[in-house]
Amino acid sequence: MRPTLARPRRATLPLVAGSALLLLWELVAHESGVGWVQAVGALVAGALVVGFLAPALAVARLRCRVVACPADATAGTALTVHVEVSAPCELHPVDPPGPASVSGRARRVRVEIAPLHRGIVDRMKVTVASAAPFGMLWWTRTVELALPHPLAVAPRTGRPDPAACVEAGVHDASAASPGRGTEPRGVRAYERGDRRHLVHWPATAHIGALMVRETERPARRSVIVRGILPDDPRAAEAHAARVMGTVAELLATGADVELVTREADGEVTASVATLAAAGRRLAYALPRGDAAHHGAPARDG
Repeated sequence: MRPTLARPRRATLPLVAGSALLLLWELVAHESGVGWVQAVGALVAGALVVGFLAPALAVARLRCRVVACPADATAGTALTVHVEVSAPCELHPVDPPGPASVSGRARRVRVEIAPLHRGIVDRMKVTVASAAPFGMLWWTRTVELALPHPLAVAPRTGRPDPAACVEAGVHDASAASPGRGTEPRGVRAYERGDRRHLVHWPATAHIGALMVRETERPARRSVIVRGILPDDPRAAEAHAARVMGTVAELLATGADVELVTREADGEVTASVATLAAAGRRLAYALPRGDAAHHGAPARDG
């Protein structure tokens, strides 16, 4: 997107007030016929012209760039990006949206944005505004700023729905692994570091050497969650939120979760150990139709 031309913002009141002031001064100067009154009127007229038109030049010459931003975010949650500006101005994020921020004399501005949808954001659209030098009239233009690196926006965490997200027949219990767990497994010789309450006294008396109970850790479930998104954007957003909720619930129970998503290279099945990892996968996930026709993830918008 090319930068738009500068244009005034809410110009009616300043222009009407300035015109009324010049007209009143002209009447006073005409009736008085005093030279210094006319000279001051000319100075006032010049100041008004500069105050009305100089901000257009200032905003046209303004340069700004994003110098820092997070790598991950969540849809609907605010985050901060740092923008470097060449002159005092106001920055108002448009896409993703956010509140306006004023730089003042600082050259680096903290701008807050809140992406509305999951996806990959690689640039942001902002409206820059300036009223320099007198603050009489604001001029604005819209520019598109590239982010220093892609921002992966995870979907919101919705209500868990295992019936819609979990593949049937994948609750396979892995073999229990021996270790210092809670389930009894057998008897073995004592090793340095074993706890006293695990000593098996009958076996110790029978064998003549200190024996302890061997325990094993409980088996973990291995669950496959399908994150294949439908083509409709709203349905895809809703399904991604259900997948996030389901993954969060399964991870909380200690299950091993494998997430299936469709990406630019095809269908990908890989384990996710944290909810942040699942959100990143879903940010890059493509709907069925997009995966078939495009070679890169669709960005937020």
